[in-house]
Amino acid sequence: MGGKSFRRLLTALLSLAIPTVLVAQTPVVDRDRDPALDASKRLAADLQKANAHSGEWYLLSRIRLADIGYSQSFYVPTGDTGGGLSVAVEAPQKLYFVPHKKVALSAEFNPGYAWISNGDRRGQFMYNARADAQFLFNHLYLDGYVQRADALRARAGDINRLVTARETETGLNGELKYSSRTSLLFEASLAQLTYPRRNRLQPSNIPVELYDRDTTRERVSLNHKTFPHTSLYFAGEHAKYDFHNAGYKNSERTYGAAGFRFRGTRWGLSAEAGPARLTFDDPAQHDYSGVFGELTASIEGKKKSLAATLQRDSDFTLMANNNYYILTRASATYEYAATNRLTLRATSNGERDDYDVPVSGHIRRDTIQFHALGWRYALHHWRGGFDVGYYQRRSTFAGDEDDGIRLIVDLSFTP
Repeated sequence: MGGKSFRRLLTALLSLAIPTVLVAQTPVVDRDRDPALDASKRLAADLQKANAHSGEWYLLSRIRLADIGYSQSFYVPTGDTGGGLSVAVEAPQKLYFVPHKKVALSAEFNPGYAWISNGDRRGQFMYNARADAQFLFNHLYLDGYVQRADALRARAGDINRLVTARETETGLNGELKYSSRTSLLFEASLAQLTYPRRNRLQPSNIPVELYDRDTTRERVSLNHKTFPHTSLYFAGEHAKYDFHNAGYKNSERTYGAAGFRFRGTRWGLSAEAGPARLTFDDPAQHDYSGVFGELTASIEGKKKSLAATLQRDSDFTLMANNNYYILTRASATYEYAATNRLTLRATSNGERDDYDVPVSGHIRRDTIQFHALGWRYALHHWRGGFDVGYYQRRSTFAGDEDDGIRLIVDLSFTP
């Protein structure tokens, strides 16, 4: 994606936010003083989606066929999919046991199988599993969880390939509601991430094992519902990274931000931004200091909906002499309900990755864009469709460029 087209995409996202702010200033007589915890509302909504219910047991079940790395918010192909196909069939199952109105236990298991076809045919089994114990008191919500994953993931930035990642994570999330308008959210986790090669699909000649690391992370945010539809909050975040095979990348990251969330009848807007610092244990490595943040906006009508996201963050890299890169990512999705069953879609995704340390006198910069048109059709328990679009990747690093037509498949079945 060229610099001009990327700036136009960012300008469009920012212009989407302007009328939202104006709507937020419209006076509203009634102020929301709902004392219920947000987590209890999300849990109740999840239970209402259950396919089967018997007493204290709730089951959510479905089957899904989709491109590897596809999500509703952002998708760009990788180098593995040029002229080929990369799809995965998954069967997510989630079982709730609710013995008391203040206690909910859940177990989730999502087995799957992935195919990659690009000159040769390859495939492998994968899975995601998670168990939660949720406690909902009058002013306190606690969620202790453990999860395990072994699955193919798309790394569109940096190496531009599909990789097999194995992750084990244990954590605690919670919300303390001080009053109907003030709450404290907190989360802490310990995760181990590895990229195994034995009997797993990994890109050849790329040392993905250098990504292997342990991560400890904590985040706290203080939320206050200052206006009728708008909450302001302040957040602080800390993370520690210990690499298994690349000790020179050992580092810690601190991030502080101020933000707000607005939710109207049709409009939604949230934003946060603040200073971030990535500091390496090895003084010979180059640290980073700058501003990170995220902006999301949405509008929903009877037949039309639009959602957009803008994000600035960092990720680790295998690029020579560089330990990290800064990503600026933008996405937008427009949907139009042509009939009760048929929905037409237009999506636009873009990313720019900036590297810090020159290699052979050149600073690497990658730009990626993927714009597509498609449809979704719902029939009884089935929902599916396709997106077709143009993909382009440009880089100042030789040999990492690509372009062409790409096809996305998305099909789901709910029993």
